[in-house]
Amino acid sequence: MSKEQLRRQNRIVIALVVILVIVGLSIHQYFNYALKPVDADSKQRVTVVVPKGATDHSVAVLMKKHHLVRSQFVFDYYLQTHKTNGIKAGKFRLKRSASIPELVMTLQENQAAKKQ
Repeated sequence: MSKEQLRRQNRIVIALVVILVIVGLSIHQYFNYALKPVDADSKQRVTVVVPKGATDHSVAVLMKKHHLVRSQFVFDYYLQTHKTNGIKAGKFRLKRSASIPELVMTLQENQAAKKQ
């Protein structure tokens, strides 16, 4: 292999590493953004009914439908990686100013759910 071929190969490897780092940082930034409240200044509460036997994915769809989260994918991923007690079925009064971690904590509490 000639010196020119090695240089070209090194440039390609460096470019790929730089691209991977930029993509990784972008994904990290997006996740941090999506975890934040939809409207931090809102005093509005939204009533959400989580049916018995609801899956994490269906709850994520429900949260997005009620405009409580920025991304149903991030909410679903967060549930998968931070679940302690599982989502409780019931009727919840959730704040639009709540972050995804706060919403998940509320949805996992027995006291927060009102039986239907």
